[in-house]
Amino acid sequence: MPGRVLVVAYYFPPVAGIGVHRTVKFVTYLPRWGWEPVVLTARDPGVVHRDPASESALPPNLRVERAFSPEPIKLRRALGRAARRASSTRTREASGDMQIGPSMPNGTAGAAAEASPSGRVRDYGGLAGIWGGMERLFFFPDTEVGWVPFAVRRGLELQRELPFDAVYSSAGPISCHLIAGLIARKTGLPWVADFRDPWIGNPFAAPLPGLHRELQARIEKRIVERADRLAFATPGLAEAYAARYPRAADRCYAIPNGYDRNDFPPDPGPEARARDGRFRLTYGGSIYREGDLVVFLDGLELLFGRRPELRDKLEVEFVGWLTLQNQALAARYSTPERLGSVLRFSGYLPHREALSHLLASDALMQLIADGPNRSGFVGGKLAEYVGLDRQILAVVPEGDARAVLRELDWGIAVDPTPQGVAEGVERLLVTPRPNRSADPEGRYDRVNLTRRLAELLDGAVAERKPG
Repeated sequence: MPGRVLVVAYYFPPVAGIGVHRTVKFVTYLPRWGWEPVVLTARDPGVVHRDPASESALPPNLRVERAFSPEPIKLRRALGRAARRASSTRTREASGDMQIGPSMPNGTAGAAAEASPSGRVRDYGGLAGIWGGMERLFFFPDTEVGWVPFAVRRGLELQRELPFDAVYSSAGPISCHLIAGLIARKTGLPWVADFRDPWIGNPFAAPLPGLHRELQARIEKRIVERADRLAFATPGLAEAYAARYPRAADRCYAIPNGYDRNDFPPDPGPEARARDGRFRLTYGGSIYREGDLVVFLDGLELLFGRRPELRDKLEVEFVGWLTLQNQALAARYSTPERLGSVLRFSGYLPHREALSHLLASDALMQLIADGPNRSGFVGGKLAEYVGLDRQILAVVPEGDARAVLRELDWGIAVDPTPQGVAEGVERLLVTPRPNRSADPEGRYDRVNLTRRLAELLDGAVAERKPG
């Protein structure tokens, strides 16, 4: 009989984003390696992007349980809706059916202006700022912490109904590990904790207050001490945790992110890519830090200043979500006198549609600006690029991302500086398209990577058996 594992994951379809794919592929392929997964996730999670099609792609016999998740972002949105309704009411009361103009009675124009769109933005911005500060203070370790008691209760109910042989959790949010740890402690089940990103030392996370940093250190240590096995998305991350917690070093394992060719739409072929004669370079994924985008765009301007004839030979597309700061940055660089004829920002697209854009490209790009603790980041998109067999331009610091490309003897890696970008794009335009597969041995194939997780589950269960 196969083993049965409870999979605790907040990011799960219909939630969209790169963080979803790792768990989805594990639960899809674990049955091949002797494990039946049952997923415990959040009901109506407070996320922005959803991909309804992703649910239809789940295995038909997969059981998915959803526990109530009271999250502050839902209250923040309710406050925003209330503020907009109140402002809209004030606008109607202030302006009535009259046109606002200099002939209006004193004070009317001022009242209408306060209730204008800019006034509504000020109202909502003030409320959101106050509430955002409260979130950081009171919702710890993350804003999903309200999900913990409801998920633990549902997990224990499932254990009595089924039962399970092991528990697996995928974080962030770190609340997933809290849920799995509590269920494992109450049931005595072995537990595999998977870190997609670091918790302490995450360069993309906002700084925490002093008390919160101390609590963070204690909680992370408790997770590492109690989990039977620890999985990490990169070798560098596994090594960092092994160094931080030497007594857990023999329980730290790297299972990288991968690709699943079953997800890929049909390849349109080189003819489709060459229809306008320009070389297409595409970035697929979200961009959170301004530095990642600035270094690349500055590098393009440096290249075109040196070789203006290349401007008509290149098209660069960004497919994915941008922060408000990066949206403003994109607008500044997209003017006709700067890079407007070269850049295209397509915004967030459902996964399969985004893959179509990647397949219609000549080369794909990874961006990680230099900075503390960045060497251990690879990003889920890099492995997907490998599966697509497209040339890769990796604008990344020395670390795990470059190690992947060196292992496969694939791609062009350059320093994350404007000079590095200029040199990398110039090389890319004259480098012949590879005539082989990027990963002929399937090292980053999701099926093979899931086998590693199954082996961790097998080992954790065997270790608990008496004798």
